[in-house]
Amino acid sequence: MPATDRPTGAPRTPRAPWITAAVAGLVLIGLIVTYLAFLRGDVHDADRQRAANRHLVLGDLNAEETRAVNAAATEMLNLVSFRRAQFESDWQRALSGVTGAVRSDVESKKQLTLNAMNKGKFDLDGRVTHKALEGPVGKGAKRGYTVLVTIEGYRSTAPDATLQQNFEVTVVRQGQRWLASDINNVGISS
Repeated sequence: MPATDRPTGAPRTPRAPWITAAVAGLVLIGLIVTYLAFLRGDVHDADRQRAANRHLVLGDLNAEETRAVNAAATEMLNLVSFRRAQFESDWQRALSGVTGAVRSDVESKKQLTLNAMNKGKFDLDGRVTHKALEGPVGKGAKRGYTVLVTIEGYRSTAPDATLQQNFEVTVVRQGQRWLASDINNVGISS
């Protein structure tokens, strides 16, 4: 009989499944260690960064900046919201919030706007979806702020068919009021 303990006719136990299981176990342990040591830490860092950014988004504007941002959003909403029944007062409200070249542009479109609304039998309305301070502009008496405002405008006859527009609005202080002095439609580039 040979020097082994097994009988000569007994089948041999294959080692390949055990080796495969051991390698798979080591790979699994390596993946778990990698996740816990490296990737999980990144999740915590990302959570901390999101919390820090949330603070910046929700605040950090002083009272003057907040008034400027709100004025820009209000003026843009006034420029897209007109009712036929109160058109004259709505138009005056829109004019009272703008100055300079913007005022001239708005004044020149009065009759065209009213005619289109009467012909189509609709009122114009909108809602502000986003507003953000871009930064200060000008110096001295011409000091103001540039504000980004996103508006969804729609006709009263089709409130679900909105038209989103993104504007860069420059507001300047005149007395106690903030007036829109420049408006640029900001397109989205791909």
